Amino acid sequence: MPDRAVSDVVGFVLVFSLIITSVGVVTVFGISTLEDARTDERINNAERAFDVLADNFDDIARGGAPSRATEIKLAETSLTLAETVDLSVNASDEADPYPSEFRPIVFSAGSETDIVYEGGAIVRSQRDGAVMLREPNFLISEERTVIHYIEPESSTVDRVSGSSTVLVRGVRTVSRVLTAREVPSSVVLTLRLQTTPDRAVAWNRYFEEQIDWNDAHTNAADPCTVSGGTVTCTFNSEELYVTTTRIAVGFSS
Repeated sequence: MPDRAVSDVVGFVLVFSLIITSVGVVTVFGISTLEDARTDERINNAERAFDVLADNFDDIARGGAPSRATEIKLAETSLTLAETVDLSVNASDEADPYPSEFRPIVFSAGSETDIVYEGGAIVRSQRDGAVMLREPNFLISEERTVIHYIEPESSTVDRVSGSSTVLVRGVRTVSRVLTAREVPSSVVLTLRLQTTPDRAVAWNRYFEEQIDWNDAHTNAADPCTVSGGTVTCTFNSEELYVTTTRIAVGFSS
């Protein structure tokens, strides 16, 4: 009888220890896994929303509508109009470049991951680098180069955060043609983008893929270089068109 009592006590202690250990494991690892899943879902939702945002801004730039609004759910994140980015195209036979200044729209998930609308492109920036999820509506070819600047600027507040759904409204303020010309064969075009160092790498990959005729039209094996946050590309193209659309961006709940 005493042996049986001892056995029951030992069994109870073992079962109780197993329960406590299981609860601890679930608490330590389960909550972390759930938080990671929530963060991934926030980022995926932001990517889909930014794709809609880019379509809406493209529609504004094409003249399809004077304004468009896009809903973005924050879910304990933030949305910011970041510091100004510079993009320019310069022809070697002209003294002044065709410049652009615009403010990227940045969704920060709080996990060292940002989704960025920049120059018509969507870039995902994270700890191990950046990748371009959506390319800008540029045409860079041997026959023709068309650069359309989409220039977001602030119309209300520059940053919102929290868990609400935010309406991002874009309103066209001005559209201009900066140049439309044939380019003499002796003229070299220089395209320069100044952004953050991580996003510069993603832009460099995009530009190099576009300038795929560089061996015949430049004197370097690599048409683009990256220095810090600046990407510089040199190439030749028979025609050059540069236009710009400025969009006033406002955030509202």
